Amino acid sequence: MAAAVVLTGLAAGVVGTGLTLVLHLVQHVAFGYTENTFLVGVERASPARRLVALAAGGLLVGAGWWGRRRWVDNEAVSVTHALREPRPRLPVLATLSDALLQIVAVGTGASMGREGAPRQGAAAIAGWIAERLAVDARAQRRLLACGAGAGLAAVYNVPLGGAAFTLEVLLGSLALADVAAAIAASALATVVAWPLLGDRPTYPIPTVHLDAPVLVWSLLLAPIVGVTGVLFSRVMTRARTHAPTGWRAFPATVVVFIALGALASAYPELLGNGKGMTGLAFDGVLGLGTAGVLVLLKPLATALCLGGGAIGGLLTPALATGAAAGIFVGRLWSMLWPGAAPVEYAMVAAAALLAVTMRAPITAVLLVLEFTHTGTALLLPMLACVAGATVTARRVEQRRASRPRPLAARSRSMPARPPSP
Repeated sequence: MAAAVVLTGLAAGVVGTGLTLVLHLVQHVAFGYTENTFLVGVERASPARRLVALAAGGLLVGAGWWGRRRWVDNEAVSVTHALREPRPRLPVLATLSDALLQIVAVGTGASMGREGAPRQGAAAIAGWIAERLAVDARAQRRLLACGAGAGLAAVYNVPLGGAAFTLEVLLGSLALADVAAAIAASALATVVAWPLLGDRPTYPIPTVHLDAPVLVWSLLLAPIVGVTGVLFSRVMTRARTHAPTGWRAFPATVVVFIALGALASAYPELLGNGKGMTGLAFDGVLGLGTAGVLVLLKPLATALCLGGGAIGGLLTPALATGAAAGIFVGRLWSMLWPGAAPVEYAMVAAAALLAVTMRAPITAVLLVLEFTHTGTALLLPMLACVAGATVTARRVEQRRASRPRPLAARSRSMPARPPSP
């Protein structure tokens, strides 16, 4: 088992690094830049180039996903679904091809998270390692989850966040063997990625401080973020549920990518996984009006991509939406009680919305802290807002679950009556 964990961590680091380098290559080719960040490259590209990049990306990934489902594997590739199986595994070829298509989609500007690709790819390799070493089903499940968390850790330089994701989201366990394996795999994957991806924080920001306005604001904001997070998750679930299937997914993907390219002519911050938008919020340069618009448009753009049949993660879109929401509400609050920096509001709200959408409060807090390599001074308001938002979201979901369904909906869910003999 020790050898399997080590191999899983090393493989996750290689997979995460490789997919990240492919992402950078696709971004440079699509938008024609060689220096600076993705957002700067997008902003300097002409509106026509943005439209062409999205159209080409839609054609490429739409055809790729259609071909993968037809000739490689028609089943959806999902780490969470695989972990529910008695003997969890992911088909390596189908999973890696799906991960590569996700990277191409995000690289050409699709508004989706890129974290799903390294998670899936690393988990598939971890499952293959488990089969080759002939470990039992429980150990195979542990390795597959550790691979997914380690893939996340490698691409974002978040070893603690990756381990927490493995334990809180995928395994739901704090058993000593699971904790040790998750930490070891995520740490190894992160170190393997350092030589090419670096060890800098994803969002370098100045040191933040605990201010009274932020502490009080975090308590008042928590219920709002809880409801917003539930709405965000419902919209994304509905978009995925109603996405076209079969050959219709191909033209639908192209159409929604072109629509996103047209929308990006006015708001280039919408393109990509949301890293640029989050960076603007953490830098405190988002104005009140722009932040308010982006809070609405970023989830809309992500739902548009998912509803058109594209596949991708939601971690960074949720983080970006939360950061922009924090700037918007925080600037309004500062008119009543000044004294806090905009980045403080952005970090607190981003952690809270991420906690609700991931249903993982511990993971969300650790990710925000590791994304910035700072923020421990904000731990108290962050925890307060995350806790309040999580409780609110659970209350909302419980009320919805306990609400009686209409008679028509109940009749549709009832099993058909057996035929008479």
